Amino acid sequence: MSAGADAAATNVMKHLLAALFLVSAAPADNPFRVTPQLGSDSTLRVAFVVPLGLHLYADKLEFEIDGHPTPFTLPAPVEWGDKRAYGQDFTATYQFTTRPATLIVRYQGCDNASCYFPQTETFTFDGPALAADAGAPAAGDWRATADKFSVSARGSGYLNERAFLTFLTQSEAAPIPAATAHWGVLVTVGLVVLGGIGLNLTPCVLPLIPINLAIIGAGTQAGSKRCGFALGGTYAAGMAVAYGVLGAVVVLTGSKFGTLNSSPWFNLAIAAIFIVLALAMFDVFTIDLSRFQGRAPANTAPKSKYVMAYTMGSVAALLAGACVAPVVISVLLQASALYNRGLVIGLVLPLLLGVGMGLPWPFAGAGLSFLPKPGVWMTRVKYAFGIMIALFSLYYATLAGRAFIAARQTVTNDAPQQLLAALQQAEREGKPVFVDFWASWCKNCSAMEHTTFRAPAVQHQLGNYIQIKLQAERPNDPATKELLDYFGALGLPTYVVLAPPAVSKPLTQLEQSGKL
Repeated sequence: MSAGADAAATNVMKHLLAALFLVSAAPADNPFRVTPQLGSDSTLRVAFVVPLGLHLYADKLEFEIDGHPTPFTLPAPVEWGDKRAYGQDFTATYQFTTRPATLIVRYQGCDNASCYFPQTETFTFDGPALAADAGAPAAGDWRATADKFSVSARGSGYLNERAFLTFLTQSEAAPIPAATAHWGVLVTVGLVVLGGIGLNLTPCVLPLIPINLAIIGAGTQAGSKRCGFALGGTYAAGMAVAYGVLGAVVVLTGSKFGTLNSSPWFNLAIAAIFIVLALAMFDVFTIDLSRFQGRAPANTAPKSKYVMAYTMGSVAALLAGACVAPVVISVLLQASALYNRGLVIGLVLPLLLGVGMGLPWPFAGAGLSFLPKPGVWMTRVKYAFGIMIALFSLYYATLAGRAFIAARQTVTNDAPQQLLAALQQAEREGKPVFVDFWASWCKNCSAMEHTTFRAPAVQHQLGNYIQIKLQAERPNDPATKELLDYFGALGLPTYVVLAPPAVSKPLTQLEQSGKL
């Protein structure tokens, strides 16, 4: 035998011995999960769950549809030693022209010490559903798996880096003693009232102040300070009652205030209202409701004035609520949490938010001396506010356009399967789960992606969790609504931390509701 043949034989033996060693050392259980989904958009998606520390070899990944090798679209693998592999969860897609009958997936994965047996899984398409011969999980199983976990924290709205890290830290803490929890409720009430006052200073509410003062009639326009104070108080009462009724409906029925932002018609209506208000600020026309209020003596006001003030207060509260939805949703989340713990005060929190927002208006209506004096400067301020309102009109018109485009697109909802895969991985590894509900039309979701979630400290802390992002593009879609209802998500973004079965604890005062 020649030297070349000897070398070749030796090389073959080395590979055979290495393979034999790896096979003998490989764990018996397959830790990888493959979940196919046949979409209504003629797309076949195959989701792979790759546990932390493991890799799937790219060159061992093969697909067959109806007995024919089929090229799927895959993300780019990473370099792992002398191989190319996938070290995290990924999805393979294939656009089919005729409905497939069977799917075969072949793959093999390794860790740093050993390799697992090569796997072959066969899936059959039986009617509208996808059945797996190898026991792939069904989408409907997510609820049974989720029931094993408990919610240790829930939050919503935009959170900066510090607030988000505090949210995660508190979700891992021990339950707060009852005495401390009562003090926490009192602090929450105070913060809600202060948050309501602060709503008047937000960019989308502040520009409306001159218009609102003109509507209720401030100072001498009201006839007297007493009359102006009463009109301002009526206007404030409209705000408080509007939020109080809204809160009671949401808490008692589980409605979703935040889903309004997904409606193109709602955003278009807000844009139209803002453009009308902007034109009024530039004196294109005058908003004068006094002609509907009749004439009255200097120290009195007709009933119609109070009816008008109360009505406009309610409208202003709802309009402002649409602009600062994350704040309102945060209060609604906290209200739901308290009410579900048997504390009736939870139903009052939204009312208190409206009370806080309305507190300055009786004094503004009275035209008290601490308010700014009229002058030429007010015209310039009015024009500046007009520009701000016009920009908000453009913003909501853009949201409406995006929503109209999204409504025409076919969206495949694979969130239940994604959630199930994440929960199963968390159960195996004993890790908590971080769930992030988001949508493309959610401005705070986008802000979180570009700021907080990119912070190194946040990424490091989230490394201790199984992370799952669930897109709720259409909140009223049955599958999406089921998920939102199950986790108590009233709007977007919503963050939920789930404790695994071994360390589950009941939701306590630690439940976070976002930043007021």
